[in-house]
Amino acid sequence: MSNRSKDRGFTLLELLLVLMLLSGAGFVLLIKLPIHLEKERLTIATTQLLEELRDVRQTAMAENNWYQVKFYRDIGDHNYKIFRQGTRVKDIYLKNGIEFDTQPTNLVFNALGRSEGSTITLKNSTGEQRNVIVAPVGMRIREE
Repeated sequence: MSNRSKDRGFTLLELLLVLMLLSGAGFVLLIKLPIHLEKERLTIATTQLLEELRDVRQTAMAENNWYQVKFYRDIGDHNYKIFRQGTRVKDIYLKNGIEFDTQPTNLVFNALGRSEGSTITLKNSTGEQRNVIVAPVGMRIREE
């Protein structure tokens, strides 16, 4: 037997180096992960609002009715409700950490799909903001 076949383990220095590298990578993930999650949560809330407004506009035109979207900005509970000719049909609550930056103007979509223009600003707990813009002319609803 040679000496080489008996040396099959790792040295203490090698083990410490690997542990140090893994703990460093874990620390970076621990710092970056919550920020990334907040950004994703804001993106999802903005996309949902955008799609809901587009759906309401299209439904109002298809049904030849009017729909209203009312925004509520209560402490710790930001939400919006969709009404069809005054009857509530849907409640959407924003996820924890997401809120309206200012009180949005309520929107009414008629049979032509038109509404007054408005900008709805959502923000997350880190202060990042996204806007959903409802243009009064051209019926365009977009994200900024």
